[in-house]
Amino acid sequence: MIEFLMKRVLMIVLSVALFSSLFLMLRTGRELTGDIQIKGGSFIEDVRILQKKKGVTLWTLTASKANFTEGEDKAELSDIKMMLQKNGVILHAGKGIYSISDKSFTTDSVVEAASKDYKITADSLDYEVSSGEIHTGGKITVEGKGFKVEGRGMKADAEQKVSILNDVKATFHK
Repeated sequence: MIEFLMKRVLMIVLSVALFSSLFLMLRTGRELTGDIQIKGGSFIEDVRILQKKKGVTLWTLTASKANFTEGEDKAELSDIKMMLQKNGVILHAGKGIYSISDKSFTTDSVVEAASKDYKITADSLDYEVSSGEIHTGGKITVEGKGFKVEGRGMKADAEQKVSILNDVKATFHK
């Protein structure tokens, strides 16, 4: 009887030891806390940034690469795709800068945005997360079913009110 109990206790101890070592080998590092310290010229590949409010995703930004410079709170992004979940708009840009401190996104390269009803092409874009406003000072084209609007400079607010600021040319098709 004692031999049986000793075998059983030994099995339990070995099982706990095996489980503990397996746990330590497979942990993902998600439980690590603290700030990430970036030294020199660092980069991260396949970046995904989510902006949530009350548990609901407002937008998702993905990039193939984010370059960080020591001492700065900005990341230079490459091959960018930004999805605005509320209105189903998807933005594409070759490169841009994401400011970590003010959570804003800026690009000086051509930006294409598309939804089910329209397509927007702009020379550049500034997106302020806190206000939900989008600005551009460059050339802008908005195309949809039966219309095309071109101009210079654009301002859009969180409620999707869009204003083309200068040199506006509108074409409507039947």
